[in-house]
Amino acid sequence: MAVEFRITKGARAGARERFEKSIVAIGRHPINDLRFDAERDLDVSSRHAELRIVGDRHVLVDLGSTNGTFVNGQAVSGERALADGDVVTFGADGPQAEFRIVGEQPSVSPSRGMPTAAAAPSAPRLNTTERVAIAVEQQTGALKRIVAGLAVVVIAGALVAVWVTRKSAAETRAQLASLVAANDSLSRALEARLGETGIADASLAAARAESERLSRELREQQARGGDLSAAAAAVRESQTRTASLAGMDYAAIADANQRAIVFLVVEFPDSSKATGTGFNVLPSGLIVTNRHVVQRPDGTRAQRIAVAFDGTTGQWKRASIELVSESDELAFLRLSTAGTYPVVNGVARDDATTGVGRPVAILGYPLGTGTAGMSGSINTLTPSATLSVGTVSKRVPETVQLDAFAAQGSSGSPVFDRRGIVVGVIYGGATESGGRIVYAVPASRLAAQLPTDARAVLR
Repeated sequence: MAVEFRITKGARAGARERFEKSIVAIGRHPINDLRFDAERDLDVSSRHAELRIVGDRHVLVDLGSTNGTFVNGQAVSGERALADGDVVTFGADGPQAEFRIVGEQPSVSPSRGMPTAAAAPSAPRLNTTERVAIAVEQQTGALKRIVAGLAVVVIAGALVAVWVTRKSAAETRAQLASLVAANDSLSRALEARLGETGIADASLAAARAESERLSRELREQQARGGDLSAAAAAVRESQTRTASLAGMDYAAIADANQRAIVFLVVEFPDSSKATGTGFNVLPSGLIVTNRHVVQRPDGTRAQRIAVAFDGTTGQWKRASIELVSESDELAFLRLSTAGTYPVVNGVARDDATTGVGRPVAILGYPLGTGTAGMSGSINTLTPSATLSVGTVSKRVPETVQLDAFAAQGSSGSPVFDRRGIVVGVIYGGATESGGRIVYAVPASRLAAQLPTDARAVLR
């Protein structure tokens, strides 16, 4: 006898899953039989529950899930027998599925002494030729089913291979764009620095020549389809040397601030989800991010927000919206879980260090989960921020324009000056620039809207 789960709520609402096995594993990890969406069904644990079928009994067992399992609204403690039509909820506010017993019911033998229906007349016996033909049809039918099954497996494998190849190519293009943008920005930063320090022109020419050579090798390697890791490592080493000449200690900036960067996952009332970047400015937990990350243009706000601090594994924290700016792309979130959390090195009171030509650093998660170092179960994810470099290319009262690299997922990323102090908050860019023209809210506007208890972070 088969069983079926009909998903009525969550990212997979409308889907039906049918099983004919004694144990059905349920959760978000790919090893499960009944799998929920790893990025959107956040209430479901990696291995949440099991359905165990023993004889004619169907028993649901909670596997110590984080948010609990409920049958018809009642929490499951250990295990619970399921009946046809029961509604199972995975997490108090998580996805729901209707449990159904499907297929033919087993026949019941008549009890001793009970009258039985008259036996149906037996079919006439087939001759030998007819029996052989039926047997051959049964054997070839089974063979056809096996061949069809193998064809499905081969096609599925090919589709997976194409998807993996395309995903890898997209990540490679993003990596290349980031490295090339960093090289260009560092060259401009070095040129600006030369005018202030009087470093010999030969040093600038050598640094520029090396950056151009390495960028050219990187593009050639990509065109050949070779391994980019060695060329990328050489480019990063060159960037470190050039950054030193430009007066920016990027390693020190990352060391001082990276632990305060947070990866955001938000859910709106229609169950749609989005990701973004934020940074913490208060030890008790006050996160700065973008308005559009937590509020839609029509004013609809996120109903649930989860944050994970950089470098932590599976330590998701709940947050609520404290304030959404009416004038700028800024929003402030309060952590609901009490604790002492890492903070950035400081926020600039004014815009004195963001003149045109000045070098900057950015910490965040461009491309969201694609570059956040996140894979496997959402309960064991470890966000790791990407450090990008750039220069200030334009200044207007409401916006700092940067020549840097940013992409979807960068929204809310902090921008740092050479002191490692926040001087801007990324909120978008020019679409036609391929992520190379980036816009940020200036530090002066952020400082003016900080809640009163966070003023101590101003420098």
